[in-house]
Amino acid sequence: MKNKRKSGVKSPKGMIYNVSTKSDEAIEFIRYHEPPGGYFLGFSGGKDSTVLYDLTVKSGVKFYAYYSATGIDPPELCRFIQNNYPDVKWLRPNYNGCRSFFGMIKKRGFPTMTTRWCCNELKKRQTLKIPLQHRLFGIRAEESYKRRNRGRTNLNFEYKLAYYNPIFDWLEWEVWEYINDNKLSYCSLYDEGFSRIGCVVCPFLCSKNMKQINMHRERWPKYYIAFEKAMKELYYSKEKRRQDRLGHSKTFDEFINNWYSAKSWKGDAKQNDGFNL
Repeated sequence: MKNKRKSGVKSPKGMIYNVSTKSDEAIEFIRYHEPPGGYFLGFSGGKDSTVLYDLTVKSGVKFYAYYSATGIDPPELCRFIQNNYPDVKWLRPNYNGCRSFFGMIKKRGFPTMTTRWCCNELKKRQTLKIPLQHRLFGIRAEESYKRRNRGRTNLNFEYKLAYYNPIFDWLEWEVWEYINDNKLSYCSLYDEGFSRIGCVVCPFLCSKNMKQINMHRERWPKYYIAFEKAMKELYYSKEKRRQDRLGHSKTFDEFINNWYSAKSWKGDAKQNDGFNL
């Protein structure tokens, strides 16, 4: 990488490594914290985890890579992982016997930015069953204020886990420079204008102008047909009475449009209390 910097990194054996690039420093960071049993590496197939995987391989440490297969990720992303990372283990969700996001909506209610049960059920819960306590992720401070506050290393005392973010201080252009310099393959969706390639249906896509929602719905219509079917079943079985009481949505069309445009969330921060969130 061209963004050179001088720094000294102390190894577990007490030696000082003089590294000149962020990639060198990230590799030494991974080596420094290497646990005896090996790392759990969280792999999403996105650009950041692609870089993280390559750095971890170059570090020579022992690790096992896992992908949380949500069932609502783009098919292009799933094929990219299958074709380029056959060693990555796929973890699939299971909420009380329900294995699909759409089925979970009927049991959990609809997710919002403030009540994102979907992240826990589709991505996190299955990873807790893996007995590797030291975990590598491609989280970067630039991505959001919340992620910036996590720090490069942090502990989860509830589950006795240690998290390490080797590329925490990298900027997006540095990620792409590393990918290009090292000729790494990456998911083709980036070249088609998709800046994020996570779940096709996601509360974070919702906004007043619905630009991202419309972009995703046009590209992957079957996901949205299934989503709206699940939302309609939820609306008529449980949600309509609450919406009427709060005066939010008088019809299902208004209800689903409010979700897409994030209009209903001010009064819905507590909306899922009855659904065991």
